[in-house]
Amino acid sequence: MAVKFGISFGMHPERIPPPAEAFSYAERAEALGFDSLWVGDHIAFHGHYPEALATLAAFAARTRRITLGACVYLLPLRRPAIAAKAAATVDYLSEGRFIFGVGVGGEGEAEFELCGVPLKERGARTDEALEILRKLWSGEEVAHAGRFFRFGPVRQSPPPASPGGPPVWVGGRSEAAQRRAALRAEGYVSYLYSPERYAEGLDKMRAWAAEAGRELEIEAGKWTPAHHAFIYLHDDAERALRRGIENLSRRYNMDFRGIAEKYLFYGPAERCREQVEAFKAAGAAHFIFKHAGPAEEEADQMARLAEEFIPEGGR
Repeated sequence: MAVKFGISFGMHPERIPPPAEAFSYAERAEALGFDSLWVGDHIAFHGHYPEALATLAAFAARTRRITLGACVYLLPLRRPAIAAKAAATVDYLSEGRFIFGVGVGGEGEAEFELCGVPLKERGARTDEALEILRKLWSGEEVAHAGRFFRFGPVRQSPPPASPGGPPVWVGGRSEAAQRRAALRAEGYVSYLYSPERYAEGLDKMRAWAAEAGRELEIEAGKWTPAHHAFIYLHDDAERALRRGIENLSRRYNMDFRGIAEKYLFYGPAERCREQVEAFKAAGAAHFIFKHAGPAEEEADQMARLAEEFIPEGGR
């Protein structure tokens, strides 16, 4: 299974760029040869976050080849019928180039209060929502009676371009997220992880899937182990770490020093390649890079990442 490389779009805390800048980012990601382009999601959080699926729909109109993904969409904050409709529309507009990455969230309790969703229910709501998405994406008339939602019979149309709906990848750091990915999804995305913990988690996911009579068909490309990596390429490793800590701390409104020291991909290209290789050895097959350095260096970083990690034939 060939390893793929994607890049994540996001607005830096310092400014809100004009829409043309966002469109240019998508077009350039495709031109540079990245396999995928991702958008994060928050309803009300530190910094600037455009609505993820609306942004991806706009990117679908500006690109032709690149896979588009949400990484990750906070599913429990939405009614599943609305999320299913929006995701199906992105898949339709992109002609099946969409991956629906979902997560439970929880970093910002105020978001849950704003959306009227109890924080402690986020996991259970996500599980039920995933069941509802599959039903509505079928294009058939369906009904549902669950703990949180009840409806039917009803049919949503047009259906997604991908038969049965776009692939769902579950993102998160907890065992609950990994179990959800193993039993209910077509992929898993880790972040702020070590290669050792990644390999252990992948072994657990294989075991949980086997217990449920399911096989994670990784080599066949039907289930994808992915890793979201904050990254800052720079010849001076010490400077890269320092600036990475500064920017991530500002973006997340918390001290990122210890986290960055453990999990940030930083420094010269050779060092970053070693970090990527460690995750590949642990089983990762798709990397989602997120620039962790100064905003003014992002364009240069995109080009450098493409040069260092994308095979010549992909550019």
